[in-house]
Amino acid sequence: MPVASTVDLAGRYRRILVFGAGGGGDVLGAYYYTLRIRRLGGDALAGSVVWERHAIDPYPGPIPLETLVDAEPLGWTLALVNGNTVSLRYGSTVKPQVARLAMATGEETVFIDLSKGAEGVLAALEAAVEELGVDAIVGVDTGGDILARGDEESLWSPLADALSLYALSKAPVDSYLLVLSPGADGELPWTAVLERVSLAARRGGLIEVLGLSREEYETLKKLEGLVESEASRIPLRAFEGVHGTVKIRGGTRTVTVTPCQASAYLLDPRIVAENSMLPGLVEGTRGIGQASQMLNRKCIVTELDLEMELSRLMEKGVRPETVDLVGVKRRLRGELEKRYGCRGSAEA
Repeated sequence: MPVASTVDLAGRYRRILVFGAGGGGDVLGAYYYTLRIRRLGGDALAGSVVWERHAIDPYPGPIPLETLVDAEPLGWTLALVNGNTVSLRYGSTVKPQVARLAMATGEETVFIDLSKGAEGVLAALEAAVEELGVDAIVGVDTGGDILARGDEESLWSPLADALSLYALSKAPVDSYLLVLSPGADGELPWTAVLERVSLAARRGGLIEVLGLSREEYETLKKLEGLVESEASRIPLRAFEGVHGTVKIRGGTRTVTVTPCQASAYLLDPRIVAENSMLPGLVEGTRGIGQASQMLNRKCIVTELDLEMELSRLMEKGVRPETVDLVGVKRRLRGELEKRYGCRGSAEA
């Protein structure tokens, strides 16, 4: 039986894994909820699926576990990382955001490998239960695009969310989904995110509505410059009283900031998964390329497609800051429509 609140969650379970479901800086959102659980007397570990932005890791795709140095593998897709952990990526050294959080807090954090597809993420959650004594799991998505149907024009990173939502909905222990700061990542508009929250609520999937406290704000503010995450800064700006629109991702996305962006919504991931085509499309996949192709067949352009195209352009001498990503996405979607005879995206 699902919990009735975060207070209930913190008191019911022995140990809770809280992981960023979208990759990159989502680990900071996961740490916010970890702090909340600890403040209520619970035991929680913070972590994330790991897929860094192209500006941090220029090689396309998520970071595989086998590239990590100074980490403790706990399975083929799960590891504990510390402040010294790095990834060796084709001649470059990349420090994932989970390791940056570990370095900033002095705590070990949990690395979940996205490169092995949906079954790999599920295996990581299973390993967390067996190896870390976890008996509940919470996935955290900053922005809320994990609530997408999958066919929205404004989606830029459907693949990581699809893999995480699939694994959460199939987890071997009680699992939950926390959507933090609606619209903060500049993908689904905040109004569309709240519409999807309402849809889940009508089906009995909304557990609690939360907000950022002063204590949590001050802790996260200290970490702001140490963990790279534009989206995770938005709830902090909202708490500070910023009101209006701001640009992120080099000006390619616009985010509305209001007090609503300092709020969070605890949901049942199984009900959320029923409202999206994406988790079912990636079911059974054991590689990131395979998972991406499953979405491609529905004319969904993934973040892997965009990163691979950006890398091809850079090999030709094109500077990444000059690339029209909106135009690239439309061209790639047109190619998918011709190849698979499917229908393109719909507006959110």
